[in-house]
Amino acid sequence: MPASVLEVFTGDIVYVDRLLGNGPARDTDSWIAVFDAMAAFDPAHIVPGHGAATDLATARRDTYDYLVNLRTQIGSLIDDGGDIMDAASIDQSDWSYLEQFDSLAGRNAQATFEEMEWE
Repeated sequence: MPASVLEVFTGDIVYVDRLLGNGPARDTDSWIAVFDAMAAFDPAHIVPGHGAATDLATARRDTYDYLVNLRTQIGSLIDDGGDIMDAASIDQSDWSYLEQFDSLAGRNAQATFEEMEWE
């Protein structure tokens, strides 16, 4: 395991203060794995790609936990025979405090459905 570091500049691996957008270059499974690799350094401070400088707990809550929830819910939807139109209605309300939630949440769910549909 890597040693603790004082600061990590993550770029778009971390979003805080606003909901991330998983646009056309999405790979949420890889995004989660890269976040795990960054978190293994146990940084005291994180400078994210979006939002204010923060700590690991906040970065995890606003980025990692969101992505894991998104993939878990979309995976269940697919397993239950749901379709892309159902994806936008999954419960993402735990992240409704983040800026741009209303404009991105449904789109993120549908994009994740497209990504996971053939995994």
